[in-house]
Amino acid sequence: MKKIIKLGMAALTALTMVGCSSGSASNDEKVLTVGISPDYAPYESENKKGDIVGFDPDMMKCFEEYLSEEEGVTYKLEMKKMDFDNIITQIQGDQIDVGISGFTYDSKRKVEWSDPYLGSSQVAVVPKDSDIASTSDLEGKSLVAQTGATGEAAAKEVKDAKVTGLKNVQDIMNALSANQYDAAIVDLGVAKNYVTSGEFKMLDESLMDEQNYIIAKKGNKDVIKKINKCIKKFLASDDYAKLCKKYDLSPLETK
Repeated sequence: MKKIIKLGMAALTALTMVGCSSGSASNDEKVLTVGISPDYAPYESENKKGDIVGFDPDMMKCFEEYLSEEEGVTYKLEMKKMDFDNIITQIQGDQIDVGISGFTYDSKRKVEWSDPYLGSSQVAVVPKDSDIASTSDLEGKSLVAQTGATGEAAAKEVKDAKVTGLKNVQDIMNALSANQYDAAIVDLGVAKNYVTSGEFKMLDESLMDEQNYIIAKKGNKDVIKKINKCIKKFLASDDYAKLCKKYDLSPLETK
């Protein structure tokens, strides 16, 4: 998702991740700080213990191993929890090194972009008893999407739609469940996650096809070079296919 810039404070949070094993320890240690918003399952969310879990945290655990092996020192990718719309501000203010949380490419964003690592799309989710059956049925309806995200932009392209932006995806789905809106426009992976509750159904047609990226401060090509090496190794690994299957997300070749 494309994020808007908004000031705010980020709280450092502990992270428990599954997936790749960590690299061997040494006396040296390098840290990359990662801005992440854990309200976007299955990409990232918090479990009952307060740990951040999901595809992106698991991928970051693999990156720790790759970087440690590549440079011969112990790398730590330290998660900083924050709102989606605060990540770019924190990057630009040198508070974090990279941002991850379903970012999609936008040339207007003055950041460095990694290579893509997932396929994605924006789709409509409606209550299970809704008579909306196709994207054409969305015309003139009340739509809700995340403020500043790709879904909001896609919703505004729907003819005569009344579009509302909300900050948090959970708030969006709660409002849809309460029939405050006719449909929510969200990322495909997020839509699949909420449909499993039985409260909602997803329209088959997508409103926008995309890919997901990691971002860094404009000019910080060194960190993006490191990240791209990790992405290349990750995409070729068995872990990539396993995690895509585990979280029901789209690998690039089958987007």
